[in-house]
Amino acid sequence: MTLTARRSIAFGVAPAVLAVGAVAGCNNGAPSVQAPPVTAASTAQSTSTGTDPGVPTVAPTDTAPTDTAPTDTASTDDQGVPTMSSAPSSATGDPAKVCTKDPDSFSTPAVLAPSTKKTTWGKSLELSQKYSGAVTLTAEKPVAKKPASDDFFAPKDQVYLLIKVTAKYKSGDSTFLGSSFFTLRDTQQNACDRDVLGDVVPQRERFSSVTIKKGMSAYVGTLVFEVPPGQDYSHYTLMYLTDSFDTKDAAASIAWTK
Repeated sequence: MTLTARRSIAFGVAPAVLAVGAVAGCNNGAPSVQAPPVTAASTAQSTSTGTDPGVPTVAPTDTAPTDTAPTDTASTDDQGVPTMSSAPSSATGDPAKVCTKDPDSFSTPAVLAPSTKKTTWGKSLELSQKYSGAVTLTAEKPVAKKPASDDFFAPKDQVYLLIKVTAKYKSGDSTFLGSSFFTLRDTQQNACDRDVLGDVVPQRERFSSVTIKKGMSAYVGTLVFEVPPGQDYSHYTLMYLTDSFDTKDAAASIAWTK
């Protein structure tokens, strides 16, 4: 190879080497951007939240549910199961159509039982008391009567219900009877209040406390109750409890209804 050819090759290679070195020098001097390191915490977060590592996420807070006060209305859950029941009322049925028992009454109201002797209005039933005698009692069909305008003790939004009762001696020793031993129940089995102060019936004509004994004439008195107006009172039930203080067994001895 001639000297001239060698020089031409040398001068052609040198610029190429210099160009490569310049490019390498620029790459070494410029700052580089690196991906953030992957740590165990970021890997766990990525797994639990389903996001890529390095992307910030908002973790849910573990707050306990707050308690809410119950309401008085019944509600149901998704399964249709009641979640709350309302408190029972003092009377069953529409208040405008049923009786309500006086909460201040001290007597034990009678209830129907399998042992109760029952009959219809106007018929007689025999009542026998232990260690005493026997009498027959007859209760006439109930009669409703509106209170007079000047009746100071008239029941509010109610009417009087009058039931005439006749007691006759039958046998044995004397038998004590009392008006408080009678209980009147409506068709929903609510006990009706007994009136003692109204003017609808004079006090001398009311059924009061009496002792029936041999040789005594029939005793007739009227029971007075307070009932809602406009009802079929023939379907009400009048019961007699032998002892009004018998709190263990309030089963009526006898009863009348339609």
